[in-house]
Amino acid sequence: MVDKAGVPGAVWSFTEHEHRELTRGINHIHDVACGIGDWVPADLSVRILDILGWLDRELEPHIAWEEAWLYPEIDARTGTPWATRAARFDHQQIRVVETRLRTDQQLFHEDPTHERLPELRCHMFSLEALLRAHIDREERFLIPLLADDAWVEPVGGKRTIAAS
Repeated sequence: MVDKAGVPGAVWSFTEHEHRELTRGINHIHDVACGIGDWVPADLSVRILDILGWLDRELEPHIAWEEAWLYPEIDARTGTPWATRAARFDHQQIRVVETRLRTDQQLFHEDPTHERLPELRCHMFSLEALLRAHIDREERFLIPLLADDAWVEPVGGKRTIAAS
């Protein structure tokens, strides 16, 4: 569980709500990946399209918010872009797997054979793992950096992280 002490309530509430909503979508990715061999091709294609729609509707706007507000705020507070470098790299990896899923869906739509299913399943589980790990790292390491009591007064013009 993440320590919420000192994190501004509005920021934590928004992030918690966003991550809870994302977790529902991630769970859906998991369920579809587990059931890939159980559906006829047309039904599977619809489920893949549903996941791709979720990525566009829910995940991409969340990533855009993180990159436009959350990460710059954390970088400003820490005085370095290194605080969010790994999270930004996660976003790149997530987008690579998203692209693979889009390609998988197109190929499966054109040729719905069972030979494509293992790779499709692998890409879905990869996306799930990336998303779960990313959210966990944000909640454990980045969001707590927004805590007011995590900082001491500026020394030489830079705020520094308080010693634990």
